[in-house]
Amino acid sequence: MAKHVIEFVQEILALARKPIDVYRGLIQAHISAEIAPHIDSVVERYSDHEFAELKLSHHLKRFIEIWSRHVAYLNYRDSIDIPDLTAAIDLLDYFTSTTKWWALSRDEPGLVLRPASRDPRNFLKSLPLISIGQGASGRASGAAEKLSGFLKEHRLGSTEAIIDLRQHIVSVWLLLSAFVCKSQGRSTTEEEDFEVAYDIARVLFFYTPPEDFLALTALRQIATNPTLSKAAEINFARGFDRKLDSSLAARLERSHGEYLANIAKVTPSASRNILTNSLRLLAQLQAVKLGMSRIEADEYESVIVGAMSFLDKIDVPSALFHEQSKVVELFKSLQPEEGVEEKMALMRRRIEGLLVDSTGNRDFLLQFTKLIPRITALLLLLAGGTKTQPRERLTDSDVKRALILLNRLLNE
Repeated sequence: MAKHVIEFVQEILALARKPIDVYRGLIQAHISAEIAPHIDSVVERYSDHEFAELKLSHHLKRFIEIWSRHVAYLNYRDSIDIPDLTAAIDLLDYFTSTTKWWALSRDEPGLVLRPASRDPRNFLKSLPLISIGQGASGRASGAAEKLSGFLKEHRLGSTEAIIDLRQHIVSVWLLLSAFVCKSQGRSTTEEEDFEVAYDIARVLFFYTPPEDFLALTALRQIATNPTLSKAAEINFARGFDRKLDSSLAARLERSHGEYLANIAKVTPSASRNILTNSLRLLAQLQAVKLGMSRIEADEYESVIVGAMSFLDKIDVPSALFHEQSKVVELFKSLQPEEGVEEKMALMRRRIEGLLVDSTGNRDFLLQFTKLIPRITALLLLLAGGTKTQPRERLTDSDVKRALILLNRLLNE
């Protein structure tokens, strides 16, 4: 008995967020009249489909609403904004377009940004073929009763608010159970499917870092931003390349490249030239902004200054390109934690897939082979250049913060 009590206390202490605070935040967050029609427009295409004794659209509406509320709560707001709704929709897309997300755990609570492996709309339309098994249904009912008891005991809201939150979370459990079941080729959810769904929801509510929800949206918006595909088409004159290759940034790269040995194993072409590849992409973005189709040698200084200004807008120091101590610190900060390399590889594949889909050109990446290395280089620059503890290893959270910053940069 004592052992179980100790384990329970340890789990509570390990929580990133306390259940009582999260549930209070979910109850207090409200969907405005402005936001509601946007949710309806997303789910209405599923209104003719039945799932778990309700219209599928009803369950999906609850799913989107609860995660919109959660993202708002994580950002210290009680009113749902469009970015909160967008994050919730991207989370739904993540669960319905990818696999292996059920490996999410308290020890590994971060969302792995895997590439899509199926069409999310077709996947959702197949859910009416999934039935809720007796074991899963019983577990859902029992868990719902416990949730209601907890909410009432702590007086977290009115009776109506408690019923509403309970219904929303039950829909989350049922949908996630069905997603797991369908992904594994079965047609009836089992008790084990509910256990997975329950654990996934718990991890998302109490453990998953806030930036993970924002990073999902940031990655999609980066890859589908037309500015990025336009930037890939910008060419450099040979004279411009020669000037950049002889610049202080290039010399610092060559002088201190040994610090990038570990990260270079993962992204060799990008990581060996983090500074100059970042500058090339920033210069291309500057050229798009100025309506240029080619960057000439005599435009080197003005374009580089403009490229640097992008970083200033997101509070990234330009000293990373010309101060030796800052460059060495940056390169040393890019020693990846275990597992970061694999997650970055999956992230790049997700970006590649979205880029191809958004451009409608299956040969886009073959035509512009340098774009992904340059994006990767800039992400590494942003990840390392904004770390609060530069001496610590590069983490998954650092990379996700970089995604959010790059998205901001593209929208400046």
